Amino acid sequence: MIDKNEIGFGHPCFIIAEIGINHNGELESAKKLIDAAIQSGANAVKFQKRDLKEIYQKEILDDPTLDSQGTEILIDVLKEVEFDNSSFKELIDYCSKKNITFLCTPWDISSVNFLETLNVSAYKIASADLTNFPLLRYIAKLKKPMIVSTGMSTLEEIDKTVCFLKNENVFFVLLHCNSTYPSPTELLNLKLIPELREKFDIPIGYSGHESIVIPSVAAVNLGSVIVERHITLDKNMKGLDQSASLEPHEFKQLVQFIRDSEKSMGHPSKKITRGEVLQREVLGKSIVCSSNIKNGELFSHNNIQVKTPARGISPQYYFELLGKTASHDFKKGEYLQN
Repeated sequence: MIDKNEIGFGHPCFIIAEIGINHNGELESAKKLIDAAIQSGANAVKFQKRDLKEIYQKEILDDPTLDSQGTEILIDVLKEVEFDNSSFKELIDYCSKKNITFLCTPWDISSVNFLETLNVSAYKIASADLTNFPLLRYIAKLKKPMIVSTGMSTLEEIDKTVCFLKNENVFFVLLHCNSTYPSPTELLNLKLIPELREKFDIPIGYSGHESIVIPSVAAVNLGSVIVERHITLDKNMKGLDQSASLEPHEFKQLVQFIRDSEKSMGHPSKKITRGEVLQREVLGKSIVCSSNIKNGELFSHNNIQVKTPARGISPQYYFELLGKTASHDFKKGEYLQN
């Protein structure tokens, strides 16, 4: 359970609007994104918290050019967008006031310690930290639900982490994920979702980075109990994740599609509904006499036929009726009855 939301198969999908760093370091933009998530019907919003000094070696922070160009770009962006502690406190208060769950991904132990002061209800683990056992154990000891993304990981690595977390005796959900931003639709491999559920016997969710809505809805139909998608005010804004995000109207559409999809699942039963009964009466078929039939005459292709509506014997019994003897006189157009 996360706040008052039951998480697992048979419960409504828990939908997370990943704000991440799409606020670009602007507190008012973050609040607008929270409002957009609320209006869409999302269950939670999620941010990210980092202590760059704990994540990176000092020499790389001092001179990012010592590493790859990607690292250089990333560090410059993260330095620009990271909120200070007071901003995070303001955001969680804002979420509490607006009655939406606040979640956050800690990228290091210092960030976990800070988030504990905010009394967060669960922890989201980034794909990059699926193999970070020291961080996973530190969070697991808090005995709060964990949501673990699996992007950039091999099945062997996922297997090892699942075993590790099961031994830690903590509730967790795995999120199937492709960590390309944005992810090509043909590489999402959503069929892995039920495979992971069967293999590990744990709840499976989906963290999507595709630029469209439909795959995330398909993930729910395949059994995802959580869906996490990035939300942005505008895909054309500057930022590393904007192009892999959904704008407010798209996120609202995503939530509506998921809820409609859940309603349509119903139950594993086949019953004729009231509306279908009316349709059946108008459109259904019956066996009728195509000519007058005398008592003792044999039913044949020449004296019976199938017609609408459904007021007599079903045409499923047409071939069983052929060759049988009429028990009394029938008039042309008369519906045969059981």
